[in-house]
Amino acid sequence: MQIFRLFFSFFLLLVFTSCEKEITSEKGEKGLSTELTDDIKRQAITVEQAIDIDQGYTVIVKGYIVAAAESSIKNADFRKPFAGKTAILISDDKSEASNDQYFYNLMPISLSGTLKDRFNLQENPDMWNAFVYIQGLRTNYMNTAGIKEVKNIWVDANHDPNDDNIEPNPNPDDDDDPTIDDGGNNGDWLTVAQAIAAPTEQVIKVAGYVVATTSKSMNNIKFEDIHENYTALVLADDVNTTEREKLFPVGVSKEIRDEIAAYGAGLKNLRVVVLGNKDTYLGQPGIKKAVSVVIVPTANQQ
Repeated sequence: MQIFRLFFSFFLLLVFTSCEKEITSEKGEKGLSTELTDDIKRQAITVEQAIDIDQGYTVIVKGYIVAAAESSIKNADFRKPFAGKTAILISDDKSEASNDQYFYNLMPISLSGTLKDRFNLQENPDMWNAFVYIQGLRTNYMNTAGIKEVKNIWVDANHDPNDDNIEPNPNPDDDDDPTIDDGGNNGDWLTVAQAIAAPTEQVIKVAGYVVATTSKSMNNIKFEDIHENYTALVLADDVNTTEREKLFPVGVSKEIRDEIAAYGAGLKNLRVVVLGNKDTYLGQPGIKKAVSVVIVPTANQQ
């Protein structure tokens, strides 16, 4: 298991540091690969989801560049001519160039160095409405949820707007084996094994089976029944897993517990997709506070 963790950690390091072409700014800072890979897409979250992420975590957020800004969202330009080189605004919704359009989710993105030269709308108006993936630090910016310390921006020239409201299907192949082992080619999430090996202090999406629950400690974990007053779900890639090093605890708020309360004891062995900040939790890799927990029936549960 330790060998697997080391191997996968090295794999993740290669994914996010190897590059097809390096971008270097006047300050000598190096960017990441200009190639938009499936691994980048897998870790990306929507603007709406990024707004709910705690400050201080590295995220990859996806959305449309819809406006330029300089020091405040209040003076942002949503139409040409654009003014402002230091920030762009992204949204889950593409701009319709209409005075009647209201953006429910907007996030300011701080630009500097080479990325500012390439993506500010004042000098690059053709980037307006481009669909991009942005890696940076989730923080407070322009008095709202934003991204600073941007490490890279990837443009998805092949993005289909018709896919914006389609959630990826997180079900494994429809067979009788509930084990999740698709080698990472599983769409828009990580397996539990991959989540365990992933770096901390970043946002991840992980899919796994609820094999147990616990309350504030992994020492009182319950595999047989749902813990009466549980504070965490325990995920695994296989419904029969009990080895602690293969388990992934996920802290859930009362709000989330209320949302899934209707499942009762049937919650055990259900497959879920969790979004949250990867941390050390209950003494091992996990998510302290889930942003969302989505229950996805498998072929055997439908």
